[in-house]
Amino acid sequence: MTRMPGTARYARALLIALGLSGLVCALRLTAAAAAFESGALGGLVLGMLLTAAAGCAVVAVAALVVSARFAEGGGAVRRGTVVVGWVIALGSLGAGLAHHFAWSTGIAPGVLLVALSSGESAKEWFARDARRPPSDQVRP
Repeated sequence: MTRMPGTARYARALLIALGLSGLVCALRLTAAAAAFESGALGGLVLGMLLTAAAGCAVVAVAALVVSARFAEGGGAVRRGTVVVGWVIALGSLGAGLAHHFAWSTGIAPGVLLVALSSGESAKEWFARDARRPPSDQVRP
């Protein structure tokens, strides 16, 4: 297989979009923490905002790193994609339950990312050996 299948291309595009939106989320949470005026529970709230920002940043960087490695293929890249998808879906579920339902919008893209990277054509793409040329291009 020399061309990346559609499901893998869509998963890569979704990873890039989720990574960029995660960076924006981390920046917004950091800005909220910087503008926060501490009061009776100021230290606790400030810590929660910075912890959430760090979590968003880590997941965003992981999504962007995994998307950059898509062309190489390999089982580790596919597993990384599935893990990022589940972390986004479950993290969004937790944020939606703990804070506001609007934070749960990441559930659908996370589950879609898992579904796209678990399909047969995507599994074949990741299972191929990128270092070896396809059999129709090997010269005797």
